[in-house]
Amino acid sequence: MKISFNFKSTLVIVSLFFCAQSIAAEKPPKPWHFDSNIYRELLENRDDDMLLNKNIQWDECSRMAPATDRMALGVQYNPDEPDFVRDSIIDFYPVDNDSFSDVINQKIMDLAFEMAEVADGDKSSDDSVVTQAAWDWCIAQDPQNFADL
Repeated sequence: MKISFNFKSTLVIVSLFFCAQSIAAEKPPKPWHFDSNIYRELLENRDDDMLLNKNIQWDECSRMAPATDRMALGVQYNPDEPDFVRDSIIDFYPVDNDSFSDVINQKIMDLAFEMAEVADGDKSSDDSVVTQAAWDWCIAQDPQNFADL
């Protein structure tokens, strides 16, 4: 139980740290920032299923990219507990939703373990190669996959 608390506490602290760094930084927003969604405004005046799917995709990818970075740091900080970390990630990002979110959540886990060594807790998730890799994978998916989310 103590390991669970330590892992979850680490994720919360890392998340707060990245949020604070993101707010303090005055760089142009990355595509995964909520306000960067180029499809949201386009949908205001149109009823287009493809635009709606792209809008949902952008929002889901915006959630996925920094989450993957946080999970990679969790893996990095707990190298001796891979099964526990895997179970904890599944608690946050379950893979039993019977939708495309299962694929996204599984990719979060896969990338977290694959890229744990390059995760850098001294950088904000905006500057993370893990965040960028997750974004690149997610935004490259077929927008139709996001129709059921």
